[in-house]
Amino acid sequence: MEIIDLFKQPVARVVLNENLISLLKFCLKIKKEDKGRKISNVGGFQSKDIKLDLKEIKNLYNQITLHSNTFIKNILQIDKNVSLNNLWININGHKDYNMVHEHPFSKISGVFYVKTPKDCGNIVFLNDSKIANYINSNNIKEYNQYNSYSWFLPSVENTLYLFPSWFKHYTEPNLSNENRVSISFNLT
Repeated sequence: MEIIDLFKQPVARVVLNENLISLLKFCLKIKKEDKGRKISNVGGFQSKDIKLDLKEIKNLYNQITLHSNTFIKNILQIDKNVSLNNLWININGHKDYNMVHEHPFSKISGVFYVKTPKDCGNIVFLNDSKIANYINSNNIKEYNQYNSYSWFLPSVENTLYLFPSWFKHYTEPNLSNENRVSISFNLT
């Protein structure tokens, strides 16, 4: 039997070596100065878009751009450079999370984890095929990429995840008593 994988969704995981102490201070400073906004966040803080030329995020900016261009060219096979369009900070306290969403008008989106205490919640990606309408989960022997409605990836400090902007996702509630801090972004 030949298996033909159709409509796969890639997610790239890159472990970086950013100065997390410095980035955490930067994120907390932004929270003090910015009233924030409500887009996909339930509770917690989501900043307005951050100026992309700030020295505090210069190295992260360069890493995001480098890896996103590798991702779009080598994985998605699109022969066009992408550039960072916007970037914002998420600070989720106890029981805070982000609802299911996608990132329209972008090509690549992603998240970088600055602070991830134990039990702070993961990022979860959804299978758009609505498999749950057709297969009873009690009958599944072992979950895999063909039969899963969702798949989580762990939130780990200094980890960058890149994915196509159309890939629906959410974050689990933070069950820790400490903040989960991340930086999210879009590239066009």
